[in-house]
Amino acid sequence: MTKLAAKLWDDDAGALIASEYLFVVTILIIGTIVGLAAVREAINTELGEVANALLALSQGFTISGQSGTGGSVDGSQAIDTPGTIQDPIATPPAIPSVIDLIPGN
Repeated sequence: MTKLAAKLWDDDAGALIASEYLFVVTILIIGTIVGLAAVREAINTELGEVANALLALSQGFTISGQSGTGGSVDGSQAIDTPGTIQDPIATPPAIPSVIDLIPGN
C-alpha cells in the first residue's frame, strides 16, 4: 500500500494540463462577462439616444387662414455627434436637438 501511495504521489501526468484548461476557461469566462457588460452599456446608451431623438420630433404646425390652401409644419432635426458627450435634456425639443447621452448613466 505504501508503494501505491508513493507511486500516486509522484504521478503528476495530466495535472498540468487540467490546471492549464482551468486557467484558460477562467480567463475566457471573465472576458465574456466584461464584454457582455460593455455590450449592455452600449445598447442602453444607444436606446437612450433613440428615445431623445423621438422626443426631439416637433409636432407644431400652422394653417394660414381659410381663403387659401397654405400651411406649414415645423421641421424636426436631431444631431448625433459622437465626439461630444452632454447630459440628456428633458426640455421641449429645439431645432436641432442634441441627442447624445453619457455612457454609464
